[in-house]
Order: sequence, then structure tokens, then C-alpha cells
Amino acid sequence: MDKMVKDAIDNLGSNDDKIRLTALETILKITDDEVDWVYDVWDDLIKKLDHENSFQRNIAIMLLCNLAKSDSENRMEGMLQSILAHTRDNKFVTSRKCLQNVWKLAIVNTPARKIVVAHLEKQYESCIEGKHYNLIRQDIIYSLRQIVDHDGDGGLLTLANELVKKEKEEKYRKRYEAILKDN
Repeated sequence: MDKMVKDAIDNLGSNDDKIRLTALETILKITDDEVDWVYDVWDDLIKKLDHENSFQRNIAIMLLCNLAKSDSENRMEGMLQSILAHTRDNKFVTSRKCLQNVWKLAIVNTPARKIVVAHLEKQYESCIEGKHYNLIRQDIIYSLRQIVDHDGDGGLLTLANELVKKEKEEKYRKRYEAILKDN
């Protein structure tokens, strides 16, 4: 790991929002591609999943999802349920960040894909009673769309469309349908 990456990783723990955000943006951009230092930061990111500060949990979730493509040892398989648990985090923004990023796990690992899709489908059905359920559903449809775009899975697109049809509120259903339309 070079010095610039190490410094950015260290700055993820900063109390200064600007420093922390700049570091996160830097690392997210770098991890758009595979990296060879995934296991240098793995354990620290796993610990952050349980951090009392939701910003640190958000950072861990986003980075672990981005790093999944670099996980040659398939460690993510053992952590998948811990990450998916954050789709129902006690902080709404953390739940949304997880839902918006979890598709990255699904596109790099076939067994994970099945688990992620099943989890998203179940949460789409069960979130109706929750506050701002429409945003949760929107994020779920977004993640399913990302998987479809990557895999070209028509069956998954059909599933997503079937879920959308279950939405009773027309304004929300139209938002979800717009996500699923061809780009």
C-alpha cells in the first residue's frame, strides 16, 4: 500500500468531516478497481461495522462492498450476513447506504448473489410498515437494477418488476418503474 492510500485510510477515522469525506472519496475511487491491499484494511473495516458512530459504519459498508472484487480469499462469504444486517441499521442513512451498495457483493460472487437478492426481496416485502419505506424500496430496486445491468439477468428484472407492481402508491410505483426502465 503506498503512502497516499495509507494516509487516506488513516484519515477515515478523522473527526474533521471534510478530511474524512475527502479520504472516503479517494479510497472509493481507488477501489473502483481491484487492489492488492484489501487484507491490510480488512480487519479494521470489519470492526467498524459495529462502531457506535454511524459514519464509521457507513464507511465500512461502502468500502467492504467496493473491496469485494479484490477478495481473492473469499472472506466476504463469512461476513455477508453481518453486512446485510445493516440494511436494517438503527440509523436510517446507514440502512440506505448499505442497500445502495450491497449489489457490489452480488456481482462478484454467485453464492452471495443469491443471498443478496433473496434478502432484498424479503426486505422489499417487509419494509412496508417502516418509516420512509418508499426510500428503502427505491434503494432495493436500484440495487436489483445494478445487478441486472451487470449480469443481464432477465429473470431478475422480471422479479424486480413484480415487486414494483406490489406498490400501492402510484407516485412511488412510478419512481421505481423509472429505475427499471432501460437506460
